[in-house]
Amino acid sequence: MEEFPDITWLKGQIDRRFENRLGWGNCVLDTEGFPSVIIHTKTRECYRPDVKGPFSFFLNIRGSSICSVDRRASRIDTDSYFVSNNAQQYTLQVEKGSDTETFNIHFGEFFAASVLNALVTPADRILENGRDAELSPVLFFNQLHRRDVVFNELVNRLMRGGIDRLFFEEQLSALLEYHLQQHRHIASRVNKLPPVKVAIRVELYKRLSRAMDAIHAGFDKVLSLDVLAVEASLSKYHFLRLFRQAYGVSPHQYMQQLRMEKAKVLLSRTQIPVADLAGLLGYKDGPSFSRLFFQRMGIYPTQYRASSK
Repeated sequence: MEEFPDITWLKGQIDRRFENRLGWGNCVLDTEGFPSVIIHTKTRECYRPDVKGPFSFFLNIRGSSICSVDRRASRIDTDSYFVSNNAQQYTLQVEKGSDTETFNIHFGEFFAASVLNALVTPADRILENGRDAELSPVLFFNQLHRRDVVFNELVNRLMRGGIDRLFFEEQLSALLEYHLQQHRHIASRVNKLPPVKVAIRVELYKRLSRAMDAIHAGFDKVLSLDVLAVEASLSKYHFLRLFRQAYGVSPHQYMQQLRMEKAKVLLSRTQIPVADLAGLLGYKDGPSFSRLFFQRMGIYPTQYRASSK
């Protein structure tokens, strides 16, 4: 879709679970329930409150948006995507005056459940249950996830693929499999936390992920340990210790990693002067950034830019 559907119409259809099998513009749907749909649109402002959607990825090709779930807002830039679960209320906002191009992927409620259950069900159970297997909900953490080369290539294929149902469903399935792998990485981080009850470890990870989202949204700014600890609702030094246990690096080291990753992208894709680029990444001046870049990469920013052409 190249536009957001009318919000009143959408909420009405969700309440009725699309029982009339009609999508926006009266397109005919194959089944009841929220369909699989990608909303690829350009907007300078939008506010879509309290939508009870399906399992969804929120991401942007250009600009940024804000997605709120359970009274917690996450800013989504072009380097991240945000996840909401099936039947979970979200609010999506693009601030006035923005220049944003969204590529929000909503997985059909039956489609997502079927694919995810197939991925987590052992082969013998698949043969035993056949087509009539009961689908169990697969839930994920509401947090920002970094977009890597694999994720971006899957999205780019969808953007280039045109309207081909088989290709569309294969690519959506690949994205779900990719995200399930990321979820398993998260589970391994949860298990690195102190040996207490699982529910407590999960709660600690959720708190750490709030601080991680703050780092993702503000790695180009000055962030203090106090600010991040408040985001996580933990004391400063408990936060620092638990963050290191979960992620294997300190918050400052993680932030430097993000800056270096962004620097490499900007150096290879733009002609922004190094001094200006340093400011965009949160460094006080060009020489400081160049020295750190050399320490991390073994090459100066100007040399990296020349070698990436």
